[in-house]
Amino acid sequence: MSQNLINPSLKDKVLQSLGLPEGGFEGKIRLLSPLENRIRMDILLSMAEGKIINIKNLTSTEDQVDVRSAVRHLRELDLIHWDQISGDVTVAYPFSGVPTPHRITLAGMSPAYSMCAIDALGTPSMFTDAVIESECAFCGEKITINVIENVPVSNPGTVIVGLGTTDAADSNACCDSSCGPNEPTSISTSCCPAIQFYCSEEHWQKANAKNSTTAKDKLTLAEAFEGWGCYFWRHVI
Repeated sequence: MSQNLINPSLKDKVLQSLGLPEGGFEGKIRLLSPLENRIRMDILLSMAEGKIINIKNLTSTEDQVDVRSAVRHLRELDLIHWDQISGDVTVAYPFSGVPTPHRITLAGMSPAYSMCAIDALGTPSMFTDAVIESECAFCGEKITINVIENVPVSNPGTVIVGLGTTDAADSNACCDSSCGPNEPTSISTSCCPAIQFYCSEEHWQKANAKNSTTAKDKLTLAEAFEGWGCYFWRHVI
């Protein structure tokens, strides 16, 4: 899908829903040193294969001062988070280190999890064809999306993506014990739990009527894939 097809208002809508600046994640990545970006890439490539990554394994020796500084910077930029007790990486956008409703199986790899619905749609643009398995955030109906050559086909065919925000204090987000005490709220807690698949517009409308914060806007599957997967994520790996 060509970047020339990107609707500027659609791009802004997605960025605003995620609380990201105009440059998105790509803007944050420009702030990284070569070492920091290599560490980020290594973590992403491992998580794409469904592996559990422990930050302590990266920073365990005394001569890894630069690595410790690098992973702290990645956390400060809200690119990587880990459980402060176990050390397991819980967030490495677009991947989650713990189970979420969004399971992605890239061709030839073991299943992995994404942080939200849009992250799930973005993953094939970074890597290869994939099968996304999720559920309707309103009724729990199983949703399957096959992405082949950057074309998503869903079952049921009426799938849409709801965009919203959530109260981080009340969420079940993956980063509850991952963020430092003086760090700003992570997107993984403030937005990801409210960016979900719905099996139909009718069920998104019902969810929005119930809570207009967590389901305040919507995108068609094509819009969500174009406005995020084919524009943002293909540039960050």
